Amino acid sequence: SMQNYTDLGFKKIKAPPAVWDQIKTFWDANKDKKNWSPENWPRGNTYTNHWIAPTYMVSVEDGRLRGAGSNLKNRIWNAAQSTIEEWTGEELTKCSLYGIRVYTEGSILATHVDRMPLVSSAIINVDQDVDEPWPLEVYGHDGKAYNVTMEPGDMVLYESHSVLHGRPFPLKGRFFANIFVHFEPVGHSLRHNAKEAADRAAAGAQDNHVTGGHEQEESYGLPPY
Repeated sequence: SMQNYTDLGFKKIKAPPAVWDQIKTFWDANKDKKNWSPENWPRGNTYTNHWIAPTYMVSVEDGRLRGAGSNLKNRIWNAAQSTIEEWTGEELTKCSLYGIRVYTEGSILATHVDRMPLVSSAIINVDQDVDEPWPLEVYGHDGKAYNVTMEPGDMVLYESHSVLHGRPFPLKGRFFANIFVHFEPVGHSLRHNAKEAADRAAAGAQDNHVTGGHEQEESYGLPPY
């Protein structure tokens, strides 16, 4: 029932300057820990080991932060969209721009796939202070597991709804900061009988930056099967 848009399902590149310059300027202006807002994960949620290693948010939408707001969000979104459209060969609908999320020492991200309509996505590493690389483990469409390391400015394109991904090895270091950009190929949810997800994608679905992130298990958008 899944639909693949690329041969392998993921690809690492350098973030286009139009994306990276916007993100780095925002991060440099707001990276002080006083601007880190705790993410409140729901009781019983195990996507991250947040009870041991809290995660924080420095949101590009948080009007209290320097340079944040809808203008910055849209500039990042638009610049990333053309890159992912070229990679997938599909026209995309904007769904969610989430982050900057800051993982802390000992963090683990459980292996998962993203919910509808988050189908064609990108991770951009914004900053890190680590003692050793903290790899993203990805299972490609070929069935093999790959460990993908990232440095600031690296961008991993991935089919987040069909490709298993996570960071199952504890973070050794102080922090690791990422931003996540999500799109849906036009009509994907409707083709998979997920009308609610399609409606949310068409409206520009918004994640709740206070409780839990794009890994939230939500009932909307699930296909009948």
